[in-house]
Amino acid sequence: MAQSSRSQQLNQLATMPAGEELARYKTYPEAKKLIDALLEGGLPPRSLSVVGEGLSSVERVTARYGHGRAALSSALTGSWVGLFVGLIVVTLGVDMSLAPIAAGIVIGAGLGMIIGMALYSAQRAGRPTFRSMHQIIATDYVVVVESEHHGKAKRIVQELPGG
Repeated sequence: MAQSSRSQQLNQLATMPAGEELARYKTYPEAKKLIDALLEGGLPPRSLSVVGEGLSSVERVTARYGHGRAALSSALTGSWVGLFVGLIVVTLGVDMSLAPIAAGIVIGAGLGMIIGMALYSAQRAGRPTFRSMHQIIATDYVVVVESEHHGKAKRIVQELPGG
């Protein structure tokens, strides 16, 4: 019986939520605010859904990516590796000075930059010259409530300030 309950949950997640539209918003934070109020009002969480309509894939450019940024990024990565190697040398060695750590950081940064620049130059043709962030954004966010809880949800909405 536990298996059938699990498969019912998976089937429910693979379909559009059943219920009635309670409200429609232009931003997700507005829809989230209503969901919070409905949960505070005592509605069961599984009876609520937010459905995004009019989905768009948005790529926001965040930075230019060129030789300078590639060199800096590779140098930072190499310095972390050098720090790790320097700590191992100090831990296993008899000399307890910080010279191996400093040398590890400097050598690691240099080697990291050289290796990183070689890789960047070799792969540059297929790589974009910018960094970006991908998002899926809806034009409308619809709060859907299961039919059996719709009346209670409407009462909660009417009691909200400005509702």
